[in-house]
Amino acid sequence: MKKKPSTVLCAATGLSVLASCSAPSSNLRDSATTAAPAKDSRLSGKIVHEVNSYRATKGKAALVRHSGLDRLAQAHCDFLAMKEHKPGDYKVHVGHEGFESRAFIAKHAYGITSMGENVVASSKHSPKHLVVLWSKSPTHNSTMCDEWTYTGVATAVEPDGLVISTQLFGITPVAPGGAKAGMPLQ
Repeated sequence: MKKKPSTVLCAATGLSVLASCSAPSSNLRDSATTAAPAKDSRLSGKIVHEVNSYRATKGKAALVRHSGLDRLAQAHCDFLAMKEHKPGDYKVHVGHEGFESRAFIAKHAYGITSMGENVVASSKHSPKHLVVLWSKSPTHNSTMCDEWTYTGVATAVEPDGLVISTQLFGITPVAPGGAKAGMPLQ
């Protein structure tokens, strides 16, 4: 979870790791990537469905998928997937490097006035499992259940089976007459 002001929290569960906040890091891959991670838009859609189902149990409105936030989330997943790591070392894959840049782009390109972010890396590809991981962390759960309007979700699947997922959350101001400003780009 990442919102301003930020705090640092990383929680590990088995072969899964969550990122709540992280200071920028220069732990980038020095060598060429041998196998590029795969994008899984079906998995991303299922994660949105699971998050909305979970939010409904908490009395929260469903989030609207925002293609611009999807693109920002995918760029972050791709970045995280490029990081140097040893097989089975999933902690290196979670973090919020560049969050301020994503928030800046979301504000200026899409009218998003407030934004949050959850990141997870896991060896399990179940959307329900990923949402359960977020729900068990107080800070991730708070972000997932906050008063957001829009979401963007993306995944990267490493050749060794690790799935990395980033979910962005955002709101736009309400225009006079109750209409939402900055409708999602579809």
